[in-house]
Amino acid sequence: MLALALVAALAAPADGGELVRAVRVERDRERLLPFVSLAPGQLLDAEAVRRSVELIFATGRYEDVRVELVRDPARPGVEVVFRPLLAPLLVKVQVEGDRVLSPGAARRAARLRLGEPLWPARLERAGRDVAIALARRGHLEALVTAEAVRDPQGAVLVFRVRSGPRVRVSAADVECGDAALRAQLARLVRPAPGEPYIKGKAEAARDAMRKRLAESGYWQAEVTLAETYDPARGRMRLAFRANPGLRSSLETRGVPLPSRLVSQLRQLLREGAASGDSLEAGAELVETQLRAEGHRDASARPSLETRGAGEVVVFDVAAGERATVGSVELRGADPALLAGLRTQPARPLEDSALAEDARLITARLEALGHFEARVEADVPDGGGVLSVVFDARPGPRARVAEVRVESPPLPASGDDKGPEELALHEGEPYRLADVARSRETLVNAWRRTGHLDVRVRSDVALSEARDEARVSLVVEPGPRTIVEHVVLAGLDLTRESTVEREMALRPGEAFSFERVLESQRRLSSLGIFERVSISELDPGRERRRDVVVSVQEAPRTSWSWGIGYSEQDLLRGSVEVTRRNLGGQGRTVSAFARGSFRGSRFLLNLREPWLFGRKLDSFLTGFWEEEDRTSFDYNRKGGTLQVGKTLDPRTTLILRYLYQDTHVFNVVGPIDAIDRQYRTYSVSGPSASLVFDTRDDPLEPKHGVFLGADLQLSLDALGGESYWRSFFQAAHVNRLRADLVLVLSGRVGLSATFADEAPLLPLPERFFAGGDYGPRGFPVDFVGPKVTSSDGIFYPTGGNALLLGGAEMRYNLSRSFQLASFVDTGNVYLEARDVDLTDLRWSTGLGFRYRTPIGPIRLDWGYVLDHQPGESRSRFHLTIGHAF
Repeated sequence: MLALALVAALAAPADGGELVRAVRVERDRERLLPFVSLAPGQLLDAEAVRRSVELIFATGRYEDVRVELVRDPARPGVEVVFRPLLAPLLVKVQVEGDRVLSPGAARRAARLRLGEPLWPARLERAGRDVAIALARRGHLEALVTAEAVRDPQGAVLVFRVRSGPRVRVSAADVECGDAALRAQLARLVRPAPGEPYIKGKAEAARDAMRKRLAESGYWQAEVTLAETYDPARGRMRLAFRANPGLRSSLETRGVPLPSRLVSQLRQLLREGAASGDSLEAGAELVETQLRAEGHRDASARPSLETRGAGEVVVFDVAAGERATVGSVELRGADPALLAGLRTQPARPLEDSALAEDARLITARLEALGHFEARVEADVPDGGGVLSVVFDARPGPRARVAEVRVESPPLPASGDDKGPEELALHEGEPYRLADVARSRETLVNAWRRTGHLDVRVRSDVALSEARDEARVSLVVEPGPRTIVEHVVLAGLDLTRESTVEREMALRPGEAFSFERVLESQRRLSSLGIFERVSISELDPGRERRRDVVVSVQEAPRTSWSWGIGYSEQDLLRGSVEVTRRNLGGQGRTVSAFARGSFRGSRFLLNLREPWLFGRKLDSFLTGFWEEEDRTSFDYNRKGGTLQVGKTLDPRTTLILRYLYQDTHVFNVVGPIDAIDRQYRTYSVSGPSASLVFDTRDDPLEPKHGVFLGADLQLSLDALGGESYWRSFFQAAHVNRLRADLVLVLSGRVGLSATFADEAPLLPLPERFFAGGDYGPRGFPVDFVGPKVTSSDGIFYPTGGNALLLGGAEMRYNLSRSFQLASFVDTGNVYLEARDVDLTDLRWSTGLGFRYRTPIGPIRLDWGYVLDHQPGESRSRFHLTIGHAF
């Protein structure tokens, strides 16, 4: 902090100012010197000194920064000395006085974290928070002071506590004129007489009483809590004063309402205490429901009526004549544009749907190049079976004849994201939306290079016939803003290099808000910070920005446990421990253990976000498990090393090394009856996966391409069985119209062993087909070779080669529901040389989807087209996620 005397001392004299002879930082020189903008040989500048102090102070590690000017008569110039004084950073918490809570409990109550500066305001707030926490435990007279005591490592926070007596409840009465209600509410009293007084419990009891009264029909009931404190005896007397008011009920007149709607209305009124706002909300609920059923003039008028000892909420409901869509016609444009509208023949007529459909048709006309399109819905008033006419005035239709971008050369952005393609293309329909998107693309590209005030002007010249458009996009970049300093604040255990390597903002490079968000995303994804914020120290500067990165480190260690019961394991328990930010470098290690009377499992996982100094998200996993099952026992051990690299926003490369050894023993019954994952075998070797994905949404794509390739190698010399395995998949998603999507998919699997005497891969590594993911209509895994076991049952054997293909049409019924039709084909072959396209199995069918945040719940019915003796002709499949 600069004093006024310092500012005066730094004022430049009339002769032009003093030269800086030397610059010295007396603490943390290597870390702080980059923040000092003064250099020997320069003129002494008060503003530069102020900014240097501001940057040092922004680190949050210093409570003061003193600046001294040292002059030597024998030497020209002045030496500028920066003396930062360490802030009182929290290293430990102590509790003195009454030991009614532990240091850890005090730290949690005050929401303190290690390394946090203990400024006076923070100390005052911490003491107040601990006093409030004690009051909630019954110590109403608690006095707490907080003091920071300097320590060689920082500061120790000392809470001096005088807790006073712990107040107990002497009596808790319920005051209510109705004896029966009073008896009901008395059972909800908390805390009970004799228990410590905890205000939160008393307030929760008050709210529970209000809820109980509302559920009993007293919608406007009020319950207040009165507290009488006797400090001499340390006793609190509670009085819950209940005013039930009149018993309320609901009545609807006019049009009968569905029972479900009446229940919703009653619940709304009960929760809203039958207030004016809840009455208005109820009327809106009723009217919205009726209008959705085609009652265009529906109205609901609420009122309150007193009847005897009660009160009735009455809704006078008038629906008017129901309107149904008789026909839908589009005048002035292609009738095909009507597809997928909410307004359909035989459906209720909704005015809101008409407006939405008019906007949708307008957008479709604009997509065809009718840049001045207008659409209005024309429908008679009233009810009955009505004809709906959408009157379209498309206007002229133009195509893009030329696209010209007038701008200086775009500076390099310094990141992997290159300039995006413009939405405007010569020869395509002229769309105003494409002009806007192209302008936005150019604006974003220039802003990524630091030109924050860039402007893009669009000049459109239409031909005389208004059928051709020549578009010029003129870029006015404005000044470029550069990051001057990046200040890191809040680091305790985390190394600065761990944060710096994740930053997309670096000194000397362009400043952009996109880079701010990307830096924040990268730091948050490390999983070692509870909070990450990035702000500008002086956002008013035009060409230079100083950025402050403030973080709050998450607790280094967390653990969880569980206990349960299952028919297989009987009683079982589990525990998981996670240690974050090992060495301050963002590494995370976790250990999981589960044990039961019939088995156990152990898993150890290490995550390294940067491997060999490169951005390679890496995982090292080791596992061991054993289990005693009804018909067999097994144990499995192994490990995985995985390294992932994002090559560009659409392409990801994953490299792995896998070792796994499974041993199955004490087998009772046919070996084929055991699930294929429980077979004795081992695998050891490298694998690689390459994914290219342009889909707009992985869970519910509307357009885009997905390509994936997986290659795996296992060698006897490395401790596994010798074979190679490859799997390739491709999917193309194409939106045919707003409510219709076509998906095409193909999958190919090829593999082989290195031993002629054992040509087939281990059973768990072979390819299987049939079931939920195709071809549908067949039992799971039952497409391909099968064997008959000693018990006379067919079991699939899988094979070394796989061919799968499919096409699926998805039609949106609504935002949540979807219909689908599909054709699947494919087969599994014992060896790659057996692949024969004439042996493909075929199925077709229909499906129903319900969208959820984790993917669609999918119900498919598949019908086998090339049915064979002994096979079922059709089958239902229920799962989550699309087949491809």
